Amino acid sequence: MHVQHLSSSLRHIIHIDADAFFASVEQGFVPLLRKNPVIVGGTENQRGVVHTASYDARKKGVRTGMPLKQAKKLVPDATFLKGNFEHYKAVSTVLQNIYYQYTPLVELTSLDDAYLDLTGTLSLHEKSLVEISREIQKQVAAAVNMTVSCGIGTTKLLARLASGQNKPNGITYVRSGTELEFLHPLPVEELPGIGRMAKEKLHQIGVFTIGDLRSVPRMVLMQHFGMNGKKFWELANSIDGREVKQRILPKQISRETGFEEDVSDLDLVFEVLHYLTERLGKKLREQGLTGQTVSVKVDYSDHKRYVKARSLAEATDCTDVIFRLVSQLVDETPFRRLRVRRVGLTVSKIDRKDWQGELFTEQSRREALESTIDEIRQRFGFTAVLPASLVNLQKHYRMEKSGYVLHAPALTQ
Repeated sequence: MHVQHLSSSLRHIIHIDADAFFASVEQGFVPLLRKNPVIVGGTENQRGVVHTASYDARKKGVRTGMPLKQAKKLVPDATFLKGNFEHYKAVSTVLQNIYYQYTPLVELTSLDDAYLDLTGTLSLHEKSLVEISREIQKQVAAAVNMTVSCGIGTTKLLARLASGQNKPNGITYVRSGTELEFLHPLPVEELPGIGRMAKEKLHQIGVFTIGDLRSVPRMVLMQHFGMNGKKFWELANSIDGREVKQRILPKQISRETGFEEDVSDLDLVFEVLHYLTERLGKKLREQGLTGQTVSVKVDYSDHKRYVKARSLAEATDCTDVIFRLVSQLVDETPFRRLRVRRVGLTVSKIDRKDWQGELFTEQSRREALESTIDEIRQRFGFTAVLPASLVNLQKHYRMEKSGYVLHAPALTQ
């Protein structure tokens, strides 16, 4: 079957992934730590899990997500650290400043990785892509005493997958014309969008590698996964037109809606705020963002407005955590005897989603659950999974796959 490839041969993209970032930063700040394995995630006696381990700890079997106590048994001489997010942000800023020396088109996807689009800039640098990558590695080592791995390709997909092939401190170049040869042996779950559920379903139909996936007809994948199946097929065929874009953090993310008629049913008001929280949490996770300050807005029938805000101990993208705070704010809201005409919810102090403290087992479970819910909603529609209390909204609003049709539909996306 002939595949129409995008004209990607003119694109030159480097993906840079800092090696064992949190552990490497800790070792950079404290040189004595370079002599011992380092595990970041909490102290050795805590109930949490490993977030990052230095490569010498990884060689002894330590993996991300492993209970700290188990890691201690594998590497008894390791140094266990809770981590310092401010240190990580400071080092990330240094890395960014290095990347911007080579191109203004830098897309920072987290503290420790970034895409650089050097399309059309090679004549300015008078260096090859490999030479530029090696130069960046040297600058990073000199500035923060750590290593980064670089992947070079004609698309974001290829560059990202390539950067993970020869870690640490590796450079992998997927040249134009060799894209499929590079992709085919890789596990199918390496493709973006293929989570645990999609992986299990693909394994059930005999698809284990990206090459296996490419051999499945596009329509068959669409029957199993909807429009996601089309995306999976395109990526397996190295069709990826995504551009490298500078990401500007929004100051806040809001969701609000008005009622068709002013209401005095406070249970309905509470349910609508709960639904807006579900939408807002999903939006945060989609964009890889977290928020720390939550505010609830209530507009009354006399056109007066009440706003109550409070900050969480740390930023989050967890719907349940946000809703618990929303519930507290609603309990403190003076609804008086007036009807309510409009409600809104805002999350501010937005930041990119990066680990910001101890990663406990319960938090890991919660993130896995929300990831599964998001995956189900992406495939079957937002209303495929809803909290039981929100089913009552069907008495007031029409329910479609994409969500309830509120009276301010432009504000419910």
